[in-house]
Amino acid sequence: MTRYRHFATSVFLASALGFVAAPAFASHPNCGSMGEHSEFSEHRAKHMEEHHKKLHAALKLTADQEGAWKKMMDSEQPMAKAAAGKPEDWAKLTTPERAEKMLERMKERQAQQVEHVSALKDFYAVLTPEQKKVFDDFHSGPREGMRGKPMRRAAEFDKAPQKP
Repeated sequence: MTRYRHFATSVFLASALGFVAAPAFASHPNCGSMGEHSEFSEHRAKHMEEHHKKLHAALKLTADQEGAWKKMMDSEQPMAKAAAGKPEDWAKLTTPERAEKMLERMKERQAQQVEHVSALKDFYAVLTPEQKKVFDDFHSGPREGMRGKPMRRAAEFDKAPQKP
């Protein structure tokens, strides 16, 4: 009888632990290979494109301002396309080599950001005071979807008249 109790207790404990631990061993659909990461990148790119369309419509740019707008949009593209490389390549590096590579990537990213800020300033300089206010309002505060909070101003810009 004592053996049966020990056996039953052991089986119950093992099955309970298995039930509790099972979710930890299950793979999450959004984690893993770079395939899922590329889906997020595509989603992010689509979201940014929508953001740019709304901003462009809200600003009501003149033909003279379009060149500066295009330059600013082009300066954002290298930042979106930065690739880290294959995980296998990074795994072959030693820790100091990996740190050097990360530092190198940070310097490249900073140079791209400097170029973007310069283009942004050039674009901002050609805007009228009313357009500057719209531009500033459009970029102030948290963006839609960040930290699960919707952007209060998003509704205002959705109502902006679209260019034909």
